[in-house]
Amino acid sequence: MKLSKKFILEPHFFAVLAGLALPIALQDLIKFSLSLADNMMVGSLSETALGAVTLASQPFFIFSMLSFGIASGGGVLVAQYYGKHDAESIQKIVSITICIGVLFSFLFGLGTTLFPRLVMQLFTNVPELIDIGAEYLRIQGFAYFFYGFSNTMIMLMRSTREVKAGLIVNLSAFVLNIFLNWTLIFGHFGIPALGVQGAAMGTVIARAAECFALLVYVRFMECHLHFRFKKMFHFDAVLFKDFLHYSIPVVINETGWSIGVAMQSVILGHLNSTIVAAASIVGTLQQMALVFIFGVAGASAPIIGNLLGSGKNLQDAKRYANTLILAGFFVGAFMAGSLFIFKDPILTLYAIPHGTIELAKTFIGIQCIMILLQSYTSPAIVGILRAGGDTTFTSILDIGTLWIFSIPFGYLAGFEWGLSYAMIFLMLRLDEIVKFPILVWRVEKKSWIRNVTR
Repeated sequence: MKLSKKFILEPHFFAVLAGLALPIALQDLIKFSLSLADNMMVGSLSETALGAVTLASQPFFIFSMLSFGIASGGGVLVAQYYGKHDAESIQKIVSITICIGVLFSFLFGLGTTLFPRLVMQLFTNVPELIDIGAEYLRIQGFAYFFYGFSNTMIMLMRSTREVKAGLIVNLSAFVLNIFLNWTLIFGHFGIPALGVQGAAMGTVIARAAECFALLVYVRFMECHLHFRFKKMFHFDAVLFKDFLHYSIPVVINETGWSIGVAMQSVILGHLNSTIVAAASIVGTLQQMALVFIFGVAGASAPIIGNLLGSGKNLQDAKRYANTLILAGFFVGAFMAGSLFIFKDPILTLYAIPHGTIELAKTFIGIQCIMILLQSYTSPAIVGILRAGGDTTFTSILDIGTLWIFSIPFGYLAGFEWGLSYAMIFLMLRLDEIVKFPILVWRVEKKSWIRNVTR
């Protein structure tokens, strides 16, 4: 069988894929780097300050998952209507998505700014952590008001293959945030050192600047979403129903997944500090490795969505999917191979006991296998099945495998069966192993190849 019958081989296709995947990957890398830089600067103040800010950031993590779900639901529809060249429907969907995203950003923002101590008490009962965390939240809570708009808009722009503007805005906000944090936390240019409050102020100012830049761009330069404030509340009942149909499963998916990941940390945290430290190091390395796989997955969604929405050449959808999954696998193989080969020099950067380093090496070996699996599962879920509106199935699969396999078997391995640390770590990653054959079946079934526009 000729390769051209199974895969897309045209150079233009790969140019489009790279043009989308690289900016998306770099955006995720910027977010990861910002979090890392914040932790380093706040951590230099004190261990208590770092712990308080880490806990105070948990509501923002939850909101970011919620925002991602809302924007993903709107993105499914925007991508397909963009392929259909239906500007009026795109405008209505964008208005619906922005309204819902901003509504939740105000709810989270008001909750954290008005009741910061109550929010902190949900995560800890240590008075000192509550005091410092509440001080941080009272200011940082204003960032929600801006992030709800900017993050949703950037996600929707991706659905029309506009990724460069979002990257430029994110990169500018990143540089500004780092500069402001350095200035305000430690006190430079005649400004007094504000510590944790300075970190919160830097975040709010950077988010506000990011939001303002996006407002200017979408109003005067962006030409696909057709966003206008005067039409922001012009809801279409039928499209709103479609929006809920595709976004609610993704919101449930991301929320259930984030809670499940937290539960995995709880299981490890009740074993001992060695396994926690090793797993934490590997988790950070995994995040960096997955950034580029997620870039391919994020690029796959508009490519598949635009094709399905156009209603033309749907017979090519499976070839598109095969090619995108293969691209994800090549990226995953490169990242997993690089991580495995360079694990020794990477681990020498950590001032940890020899036993912890050896355990981390074992975990990296397991994680490299999981990265290979995720190089298929991530593009399949985020980029292919969701793009065809198969959000309910992916939600059930993603949450189900985590809560039915990973968490119960991880708990049993650690507290009932007395297995080795390596086996406990493997059991906590069991969801990726279970998901893989199911997703292969679902993609091959082709039930996701459908036009969801009206």
